[in-house]
Amino acid sequence: MTKLTPLISIILLTILGCNPGGQNVDTKTRLLPEPDLIERLKGQKAQIDTLFQRNPNEIKVFALIEGDQIPIEINDQNLPDKVVTTFNLLRDSTGRVITISEFPFSESGDWYIELTHYFDNQGKTFAFERQTNFFNSICAEIAFETVTEFYDSDFNRVDSIYQLIDRDNKELKRDNCQFPYDYEYSVVKESDIILKREKIKNGR
Repeated sequence: MTKLTPLISIILLTILGCNPGGQNVDTKTRLLPEPDLIERLKGQKAQIDTLFQRNPNEIKVFALIEGDQIPIEINDQNLPDKVVTTFNLLRDSTGRVITISEFPFSESGDWYIELTHYFDNQGKTFAFERQTNFFNSICAEIAFETVTEFYDSDFNRVDSIYQLIDRDNKELKRDNCQFPYDYEYSVVKESDIILKREKIKNGR
């Protein structure tokens, strides 16, 4: 059995710093200049991040095992063998799903990837964040790459933030780094799409 570190995303981010069937976001999507909207969306994301950090016991963890098609819920601190990916799901006080994070499993430990969707009151995606920490980048001992995107109610991308830093928060130049990983992913527009796509039971 592999030991499941509580709040794997938070610990890794503290110490160190996508899928078919979804709806792909065109990287050429026009960025809409709506500063008031963007600030509101950033505030919503910050509130959910705070809830995630302060409510570890409310987070549901699901693991997809190699050869299986349906993730199983993990109710203790242990992950079974041959985990392909895990999912962290958090609800608010009304029972509404407000964030789902996916953590592809790195057997080698050379990289760490977290893919997080944030949802509004209607279950629509208003933000998405992709965090990747990796060794063997040449430009740093460990490189930390973060891409954060924000969406309006029609699922138009209205802002995108990119950051690439080392463990001392020093900015790195992308052209100087190698990216020794390749994980296919997509951003989807609603929480129900992810739950159905990933066949996460008891996620609603």
